[in-house]
Amino acid sequence: MTVFAGAFAMAADQKIPQSLKEQLAVNLSRASKESGSWHSCDRHRMYLVKWDSGAFKESAWRTDDDGSVCALAGDPLFIADQSRSDRQQQLALLAPASQDVPLVEFAKCRGSFALVHYAARNGELRLATDAIGLRSIYYTLHDGLLIFSTALRVLEAISEVDKSLSWHGMAEHCVFSFPLADRTPYDNIKVLRESEILSATASGIGLSQYLDWVVPVEPAEGPRSAAAQLHIEFQKAIALRAGKDERVYSFLSGGMDSRAIVATLVQSGRNVEALNFSADRTQDQSYARSFAAEIPDQCRLHCLPGGIYPNFSFLALAAKIALEQKEVIAVDRPQFIWSGDGGSVGLGHVYMDEHTLDVGDSLGIAAMVRSFMTFNHLSFPVGVLRNAARLRLQDDVFNCVQAELDRYPVSEIGRRLYLFLLFNDQRRHLFKHFETIDQHGLELLTPFYDTQFLRMVAATPVRWGVLHRLYSAFFEHLPTFALKTPWQTYPGHMPCLLPPDTQSSYQWSSPRPLDGLGLIERGRLSLGLLRATDFKAQMPIFSITRIWIAALLHLLTLRDCRHILPALQTYQRFSAIARKTPSL
Repeated sequence: MTVFAGAFAMAADQKIPQSLKEQLAVNLSRASKESGSWHSCDRHRMYLVKWDSGAFKESAWRTDDDGSVCALAGDPLFIADQSRSDRQQQLALLAPASQDVPLVEFAKCRGSFALVHYAARNGELRLATDAIGLRSIYYTLHDGLLIFSTALRVLEAISEVDKSLSWHGMAEHCVFSFPLADRTPYDNIKVLRESEILSATASGIGLSQYLDWVVPVEPAEGPRSAAAQLHIEFQKAIALRAGKDERVYSFLSGGMDSRAIVATLVQSGRNVEALNFSADRTQDQSYARSFAAEIPDQCRLHCLPGGIYPNFSFLALAAKIALEQKEVIAVDRPQFIWSGDGGSVGLGHVYMDEHTLDVGDSLGIAAMVRSFMTFNHLSFPVGVLRNAARLRLQDDVFNCVQAELDRYPVSEIGRRLYLFLLFNDQRRHLFKHFETIDQHGLELLTPFYDTQFLRMVAATPVRWGVLHRLYSAFFEHLPTFALKTPWQTYPGHMPCLLPPDTQSSYQWSSPRPLDGLGLIERGRLSLGLLRATDFKAQMPIFSITRIWIAALLHLLTLRDCRHILPALQTYQRFSAIARKTPSL
């Protein structure tokens, strides 16, 4: 588990300022000096620094006698001769010292990774990310220098980097909770896309993709056959990531994703220390308990308290530390936790419904985008915008979504929407985890992000998968003990056929209506709206008067304005970062 950052001089006679090198090194890791290990390489045109927590035994760092340097973050799971290479071998295969690696070699990777390779012999820098783009690399050009990092926060901290807010990136962040395409909240900072490689030389910067997701693998004959093949591929994805581990940590909720992982681990003979953070008297905890009770010899469930943390990874770390202080937990790799993240979109096809697919088939992409956004309640709070922004911003977001769907020219229109979600929603889903990985030190094992597994899903007709249909057929191939107790399902999706626990609360219950909130709760949000106006955004799109009116209407239960506060806080947060950068 690693983070790296660096700078590359585009011109052969250009030098990298010492102040920039120092800022990159200082901001890379916030861990204590005693934890982890550091690597750095300082060349005439190239500076690279890397922090490694030690989760992986191999550091995946190499410097060559000719001045070349390369490093990996994550685990590519490069498959050669039907077997997995270790990380040092993977580095040698993806960044060979003697010659350039063909792009097709990258397509053999099934895991999540970020790669940097500077070849001194031809003065070329290469940055690459995994097939989904899960392990991000952010980059920007400044005064002839290409500055890059696996964490956006590092570039945010560099004084020389222009952090002017992006009109589209910020609007998308408010609507989707993340920017689309290669955008970030900042105009001049980009992020590598799925399967993307950036090559930089004195001639300029080029982008290429080593895997074409529009060209699928060979499809199955029908949904039942596809489900069986997917289960086999899922077992391979588990085995590749587990390696020689005999006892492991895994999250275990009451849903399908983590149960599929734990069941497959147990079926393969491994022992699982399962972690659940759900509240008492919830189906999420109740179903996890009943499932674990079916396999008591191989699965110990630890129901641990939740709490307020910056992200779920900090909660997991705190709970894991508390657990290990009470007893010896003899897992093989204590910094690794199995996670079901990625299953809901990748295999479950959430955020789509039959109506949206029907609209796309009959009326085209634009109509499908409107139906999709309506179905998922995706919109910008235009009621508190100034007139000019109100007329433009909502249409701009719509056009950006449509442009993304046009990027995937598959004949099945519904599959375009699936790929849009996979390479936007799912690609950004672990952003907080990787941004703070230097602090919590946890590495997630995510088989639902396995490249080959997802390519097989993407080869199936989208109507096989929508509403968890394909997932339900896949689920039937799990060992018998996994199907003996109920599990939670999404509202309106394929239901669990076992009787539910009606005494426990359902995870996706509807939020309380406005008139069901007390005066203190309403007042707290109204006050939050007012406080969020106390900033000077680079893009003054909000109307202070309208925000005050919204706060009053919410307080008086005349209009529910809970959806406005997250957008204001998003602009407030990134505007504060942008103000730290002098105008360039």
